[in-house]
Amino acid sequence: MSPRSRILERYRNVLVAVPPSGADVCRVCWRDTKRHPYCWQCHQQLQEHGSLLADVVVPIALADQSRQFAHELRQYKDGRDDVRRGLYVGLTAVLAEFLRLHEQCLAAAADVGGFDRVTYVPSTGGRQPHPLARMLGEAILQTKPRFARAMEPVEGVPTDRIVRPERFTAREDVTGLNMLVVDDVWTTGSRMQSASIALKNAGAANVIGLVLGRWFADDYPPAKAYLRSAKAEPFDWDRCCLGRSGRGHC
Repeated sequence: MSPRSRILERYRNVLVAVPPSGADVCRVCWRDTKRHPYCWQCHQQLQEHGSLLADVVVPIALADQSRQFAHELRQYKDGRDDVRRGLYVGLTAVLAEFLRLHEQCLAAAADVGGFDRVTYVPSTGGRQPHPLARMLGEAILQTKPRFARAMEPVEGVPTDRIVRPERFTAREDVTGLNMLVVDDVWTTGSRMQSASIALKNAGAANVIGLVLGRWFADDYPPAKAYLRSAKAEPFDWDRCCLGRSGRGHC
């Protein structure tokens, strides 16, 4: 077994598959909704910002805060140097494999032929460079030719969990482009959706969001049944949440 295959096999046993969309799963962020089409957070964001939000959002896996994947998503940016290096290699493999298998699922769900540019949600905490920029712009051959540092944070904007159109500004011409925007974690969606608004206000035609982990606080009682059900099904590299919902090609 090759080193890459060993890494992917390890993550197959770590990752928790995102449940398919349905009556109990938010159409935007894929969390439990108690038989509503949107969770409260996404409903409020849609009411306020409408079509400026991301056209499609897809998590690779669920990130249960007390489990291994969530720990890695924290430590790959903030851990010791040796820890960060190892986790960077692993998470790069995860992102590359998902894009290899499912980039066309994301494009099909947004009804676009493909992505003109691939970018990331920049850090608002002063971390430079963001490891996602290195993954997308250097390590993953599928995205390297299309990579762009398309946004930058605006100084003085609060770094809270509220969607703020002024949080980011476009740093290049994105007029008419289909943009794939990658972030590591979705908790409330404020960063991804703020980024989408910035890009669409700058002229982007479509914004599709891809996140490595959909974050869950496992001590929050309403989420327990949802997480328990998700963990009962093994993770399958060949099926993304779009495909499992009839919205993708896999």
